[in-house]
Amino acid sequence: MRQIPLMFPIIVNKFAQHNNLKKDMLHAIETQEAVENLVGPNNNIYKCDWESARFDPNREWLKIFQPSLNQHLIDWKDNFGYDNFVIHEIWFQQYDTNSKHTWHVHGANFTNVYYLDLPEGSPKTEYVNPVTKQLHEFDVSEGDIITFPSWLIHRAPINLGKEIKTIISWNMDVTLTDFYGD
Repeated sequence: MRQIPLMFPIIVNKFAQHNNLKKDMLHAIETQEAVENLVGPNNNIYKCDWESARFDPNREWLKIFQPSLNQHLIDWKDNFGYDNFVIHEIWFQQYDTNSKHTWHVHGANFTNVYYLDLPEGSPKTEYVNPVTKQLHEFDVSEGDIITFPSWLIHRAPINLGKEIKTIISWNMDVTLTDFYGD
């Protein structure tokens, strides 16, 4: 086997409406029906609504987030030359003390993580460079949205802090019709 080293896109940008929406979104998540203490093979997620990710567009936090997210993604896809985007699943996850989400990948073209609440000392998402096999931490801060290829192996390391970290994640495909022409 021969590897051809390629650069792959990892995009970090600020969510413009973060300061305006954070409080309302966290309140809606607090009252959202969700799975608590989702414990599985090497996972320990405090709270998430993955079960609703595909089927419930009426979640209160999503109603708050969706209009601004749509505008953010329209600007994003225009910047990179894509025609359109389709979100397949969108969910929140919360990590309290000792919570984690082990190594995994997603479906679709891109995975996105919005750091809605990232208290000081909270761990940031880590990934493995597929060529060098080296471990890296995404350079992000609260209010950032990071977009990366869904096949990138990543995890949420153990939260050793005392405060809850909250992220919103979604998987999306993009479409492209005629980037370079015939």
